[in-house]
Amino acid sequence: MSGTDDQVDEILKSVRESPTYLSFWSAYKRIQRLSPKPSENASLRASIAIIGSSTLEPLAACFDVKMRLEGFHPHTFVGGFNTYHQEAMNKTSELYKAEPNIIVLAVDAWSLLDQKFLSNYPLMSSKSRSAAIKELVNSITAIAEVLEKNSAALILVNNFIVPTFSPLGVADNKQKLGFKKFFRRANRLLEEKLESASNVFVVDLDSVASDFGKSRTVNWNTYYRGSIPFSEEFTPIVADEYMRYFRALKGLTKKCIVLDLDNTLWGGIIGEDGIEGIKLGPTSPGLEYVEFQRALLSLYNRGVILAVNSKNNFDDAIKVLREHPHQILKEEHFAALRINWQNKVANIAELAKEINIGLDSIVFIDDNPAEREQIRQIYPEVMVVDLPKNPHLYRATLEKIDVFDVLSLTKEDMARGEMYVGKRKREELEQSSTSIEDFLRTLELKVQVKLTDDFDTPRVVQLLGKTNQFNLTTRRYTDAETKSLRDAEESAVYSMAVQDKFGDEGVVGVAIVRKEKMSWMVDSFLMSCRVIGRSVETAFLAKIIADAKTAGAKRVIGEYIQTKKNAPAADFYEHHGFAKQKESGDGAIWMLDLAHGTVEVPDWIDLIEE
Repeated sequence: MSGTDDQVDEILKSVRESPTYLSFWSAYKRIQRLSPKPSENASLRASIAIIGSSTLEPLAACFDVKMRLEGFHPHTFVGGFNTYHQEAMNKTSELYKAEPNIIVLAVDAWSLLDQKFLSNYPLMSSKSRSAAIKELVNSITAIAEVLEKNSAALILVNNFIVPTFSPLGVADNKQKLGFKKFFRRANRLLEEKLESASNVFVVDLDSVASDFGKSRTVNWNTYYRGSIPFSEEFTPIVADEYMRYFRALKGLTKKCIVLDLDNTLWGGIIGEDGIEGIKLGPTSPGLEYVEFQRALLSLYNRGVILAVNSKNNFDDAIKVLREHPHQILKEEHFAALRINWQNKVANIAELAKEINIGLDSIVFIDDNPAEREQIRQIYPEVMVVDLPKNPHLYRATLEKIDVFDVLSLTKEDMARGEMYVGKRKREELEQSSTSIEDFLRTLELKVQVKLTDDFDTPRVVQLLGKTNQFNLTTRRYTDAETKSLRDAEESAVYSMAVQDKFGDEGVVGVAIVRKEKMSWMVDSFLMSCRVIGRSVETAFLAKIIADAKTAGAKRVIGEYIQTKKNAPAADFYEHHGFAKQKESGDGAIWMLDLAHGTVEVPDWIDLIEE
């Protein structure tokens, strides 16, 4: 039976209306029977694999359907019962034939421990307990290392759920290595041993279970009858945790929080209560707003952009941001401000344009349900948070929003707030300049282009994973794939760093080139939206073309693959003198004949070569 998009959409509609485990399971089975064709859009295709020590199809079903709910067309491989060792070790196994983007290794500690482990634990010496920890962890890490070696996939390894029960009773924590400490130490050792494996992540299943309620994580009927590790209620929660990694891998994480002010960042209405009368301080009411702002500041300090969208008198509101003694978030923490009496729908569109991000990168937080609903209806791509009426719950609500994940945190992330201060200063300078060339010359631009190394590879992988607007092909590569391309003789991975008199942007551009004797093919060319409009992409391309000429290539071939977001890059090759060779429904192939054409570095840019 051949499935259609309409049939799949109709099945998924029922899941959206009733997102229960049974809905996920039923939808998964029905979609599998339809055998839907892979999406023609490569960016929407995905392949996942789940292997482990128990019956994992229910977990795979939830993961699969959750991906489909976000618009992806996954192919899902489910390993056999407790066959993960064979599947990982055999390079020709069905696991590797599936070419997964993500492999989940879900192994229950009890499947590896001796059957008498629980009953004998009170009699075991500390030395024997320590040895058992090492053996348990080594069993898992050995498989994870093989998976990383044999596959370019992101490897997700579940840690162990620390039991709430101990055969040692209340004396457990008085032991040198009590029963609960055994599993805690095993989890710590697991993290330590896999910390340097760049493509392996330890999923903190123990924390997820604690938050959910450990007593509800297992349905003992299905556990003993079918070796199903998680209860019907907990299985979708585990899949949600995997989705965090999938979104980060696919560059789907949110980038910006747009905030209201009155009754959101502080209690009360500044226009009515005045700066002395609003609720903001070290005791309640007021402390809850301070704590909410501290949580927002922690996100800012890891690279999440903040902006303001408030119906208010500008002078009243800005005075709080600048002068209130208990205000945590100051004016300089916000990339853009819209404090006026304009409709918030119009404001949020202007904010996205000013910050230069897509509306689907925004999370909107406002205490007013009417404002939230209007944004939700006009811009469904914006994530609207239903802020609770009780401000005591603001911080807890924020901490539950898990859409800002990245697979690595770089120095560029940490400095993003300062970079947006520099952006505002550039815009002020641009407005006062007589021409764009005059503006660019006064910036004192420096561009460094180099082949990537171990130091900047994490940032390169991050840009490959999340850059959407100025991205010619939007191909995503994992850490392992990027390193392979970097180290191969027939390819090269370039990085571009940019700085000017207002600050250092860090690494903001990536290009991947596949080299043949006569032709260089630009597989990927992308740049952070932060530096669009400074002509640095021309300097970047000029360096690649110069290298191609030095290597004896006769032509440079570029590709543009259209997506919903990369319109800013559509005319890149045409603008730089490339001739169109072939056009398809979603893009085109371009070529520059190096015998007759080249690209020069703009004279206002100082190009620093490796």
